[in-house]
Amino acid sequence: MAEKISCNAVIFDFDGTLADSMPFLESIGVEMMMAYFGVSKEDATTRYRSTTGLPYEQQVKMNFPDHPKNEDAIGTFEKLKIERIFEQQLFEDTEDSVGKLNQMGIDVFVSSSTFQTTIEEYFRRLGILSLFKGILGYRPGFEKGADHFNHIHSEYNIQFDEMLFVGDSLKDYERSQGFCKFIGISGMFSVEDFNSKGHSGLVVEKLSEIVSNIVPKN
Repeated sequence: MAEKISCNAVIFDFDGTLADSMPFLESIGVEMMMAYFGVSKEDATTRYRSTTGLPYEQQVKMNFPDHPKNEDAIGTFEKLKIERIFEQQLFEDTEDSVGKLNQMGIDVFVSSSTFQTTIEEYFRRLGILSLFKGILGYRPGFEKGADHFNHIHSEYNIQFDEMLFVGDSLKDYERSQGFCKFIGISGMFSVEDFNSKGHSGLVVEKLSEIVSNIVPKN
């Protein structure tokens, strides 16, 4: 039996980790790349997946540097996202898993490339906003990774070795490096994909598996 991971705070990515929103986001992200930059669906999908986990603004600018249509593509994507993000469902075990972490005395945070106000409103509509100690979203100069981890450390007095970050993208894993422990969620990326980036730790299929694999850190 593998040794359990000790932590006092679990930090979840949002899209594709707590909410089953990645198929929707990929569809509009790919659509924007095809429409504004004239690439094929296959090419757009590869470009989107290679940078997923980053804000769409950064995905576009990394894939199409200095393109004159960048801002139009980003603006249309964000408009479509806001119009339909509240239709996207949580994974079936999200609420139960977060509730169990609360019962264990473990603080639960969200760290996302989606805007903070959007995530807060999403959970407010579901009536479960109170399950989270803090929700951190994207704004220029404050994003998933170092900015969010440092904020949790300074604002909530949680040490980096007490943090566990859970995400579904390879970029999530990369951003945990040098800060905290990481558990991957397989879906868009496989166990082998995470391993190829150097992650030798746990990769699970469901959030409920995380609850059974962690213990509060003394």
